[in-house]
Order: sequence, then structure tokens, then C-alpha cells
Amino acid sequence: MPAPGLHPPERAAHVFPLVADWVFRAPMAQLLAAFGERLPGPGLAGRDGAGSLPDLRRLGEELPHWLGPVATGQATGVNGLSGDRIDVLRRTLAIEGMASGHFNFRTQDGEEYRERSQLRPADFTPKFRDRVLELTDQLGLVTPRPPRFGRYDKTLVLGGGYLFPLLRARYAAQIRAAGTDLGDLSFLGSPRFLIKKPPERPFAEEYAPGAADEVDLMAGAARAEFGLRPASEVFLCGCSSAEAQCPHWACRHAEQAKDTPPAFTHERRVDLMDGTGRVVAMLLSASTGRPPHRPNTADTFALWARCADPQPGQRVLAVTSQVFVPFQTFEGLRCLYLRHGVDLDVVGHSADWGYPPLTAEYLLQETLSAARSARRLLVDAAGILMGAQSAA
Repeated sequence: MPAPGLHPPERAAHVFPLVADWVFRAPMAQLLAAFGERLPGPGLAGRDGAGSLPDLRRLGEELPHWLGPVATGQATGVNGLSGDRIDVLRRTLAIEGMASGHFNFRTQDGEEYRERSQLRPADFTPKFRDRVLELTDQLGLVTPRPPRFGRYDKTLVLGGGYLFPLLRARYAAQIRAAGTDLGDLSFLGSPRFLIKKPPERPFAEEYAPGAADEVDLMAGAARAEFGLRPASEVFLCGCSSAEAQCPHWACRHAEQAKDTPPAFTHERRVDLMDGTGRVVAMLLSASTGRPPHRPNTADTFALWARCADPQPGQRVLAVTSQVFVPFQTFEGLRCLYLRHGVDLDVVGHSADWGYPPLTAEYLLQETLSAARSARRLLVDAAGILMGAQSAA
């Protein structure tokens, strides 16, 4: 992991080798080769990995104008970026493009947006599925590792659906029971409604009976695994309810703002109390930054940072599921390390806990998620370096 607490340009410089170490690994090359692709080699001259920028409008993303020449291999110099960093970014873009073409089981052309639980099945042989499991394990999506430290300033239990909130809260409780000081505890969620197909409610009834959205699931998980109960809900945006679109929502002028469920436009906080009535944790519900879709991990990280005010050098533990560790590590580095300088550690519970089922489709989809988040991290880091160069 990069050193915490440095100035933003130094942190930005550190993430390039970190991304390269994961994206250019031999298991990634072998995974791409299984689909007839080749890991792009270093050096702009060959341009073997050059291509066009991905169309990410469906994901609510806009890429900076300077990225086009980088993606196509035409950029020999970008203000503030060395040739080596341009090369890492170019090759990462190429890998994201390959992964998007082969690993995407959620949003193919012409299809509506799907959640992870709604992945399309693929016609893979059992042998091929075993190979995917082996390679993605080497990329960090399968076998968990313990926390790096015995004490953290802050711990985040990341949100999700179905059994994810319960298992992540359980893993955080087990980490604490094993002697790790979690520091200030936060549960991160969103106003995402329960999914009807496949039905989420039977899973929710196990620990959050009557839940209507992900926030209810996180509250139920906090109660089940930490014995915490929610206090009254506060609308951080100043609204009195979620029935109408928030007039302060940052994306209210976006193209698809009118199609966004009003509940997705509000920010909420719920204090969580122990048995004595003392507030010992908080539950946050973010607004979406990618209308009309639900909030994502980056939205919840951003809201938490505004509420918790993390300081450079603080140790922050994020607890998730192991299949998401690479993806959410890159998102955490982008949202919390680059911007706030925290010493981030992301850990996940094992698939041996019975959820999620590690199908080849799921593993490949989350490999794409990680590659995409790695590219986002590099683009943001490049922006910081370019800004520092311009200021100088």
C-alpha cells in the first residue's frame, strides 16, 4: 500500500505502480488470453493495446478530453505526466476495454441496467470455470487476508444487498472479538429498494424483517451482529422526507435527473445506540452521483468523508466481501486516500461463508469492476499531477 499522509501529488504518484502491480499481473494476462486477448505491452511505440475510449454514459461517467490521445496511443506527452505514467494509463484503459468486452454480464448493448444479482449466465465448461476461479483467486477475489493492523481510527462496514450486510457486519464483529480495535464505527448504505427478481426479501427477513431498502438492511445487520438499535433518522440535506426530489442534490441538473427516484437524491444519517442508549456508531445513506441509478460505493465513501472528516495518516478499515476487495480497494484509494490521505485497509469475509456463490460470471464481472475502478483511480491521480504541474 502507498504511504499515507503525504501531499496530494505524492499520493497521486504512488498509485501508478500500485495499479500496475495488479492490472499487469500474470493472472490477468492469462485470464485475458483465455478469451483470445493479449495483455498490452509497455511502450507507446508498439501501440498494441491502443484503442478508443469506452462509452461509459450508461454508468454516469464522463472522461476528460485529454484521455482520448492517451487511449489511442497518440499522446507522447501530457502536462504533468511522465511517459511511464501515460503508458500505465494507456494499458489500463486497453485492459478495461478487453474486460468490458468479455467479462460484462450486467449491461450489454441494448439491455437495461442490471444489479450484480441479475447477471446473465454464460455457457462455460466446468474446466473453464475452475480456471477462472484459480486465476481470480490469484488476483485477490477469493482468498481473504487478515487486517494489517491491530488498531484502526475508523472502520466502515460497506453496504450491499441480500446477505451481504449481515455477513460484513458479522465479519467486523469477529475482527473486533479477535482483539482488533475498530475505532469509530460506521455502516454505509443507500436508499436502493429491495430487488424483486431474484427476490431479496426472503434473505432480508432473516435479519431485517420488514426492510424496504438497503439502509434498513444495514440497520438490521448492526442490530443482529453488534446489538445496536437506530435512533431517529436525520436528513442531512435538510429535507423533511424522501417523497420529492431533493432541491440540494448535486446532480439535480443532470440529463437524467428527472428519471431518478426521489429517494435516491437525499442524504440521511441514523445514529446507532448500544444497550445503554449511548450513540456508538452511525449509519449513512448516500445520494446518487450517477442518475438515474442507485448510489454506488464512491457515493457512500464521499458522504462518509464529509461526515467523519478523516485526517491524513489515520488508519481506516473497510469491511466487505472478498470478491469485492480489489474493486473497493481502488475505489477507496481514489475517494479516501487520494483526497484525504488515510491509510486504507480493505478486508473481506470468505466465500466459504456461503454467500455470494462464486460463479465464473460473478468473478469475471468483479474483475471488470476492479479494472474499471483502477482506471478511475489513475485518471483522478493524473488530474492531480496535471494540476500540480500547472500550478508550478
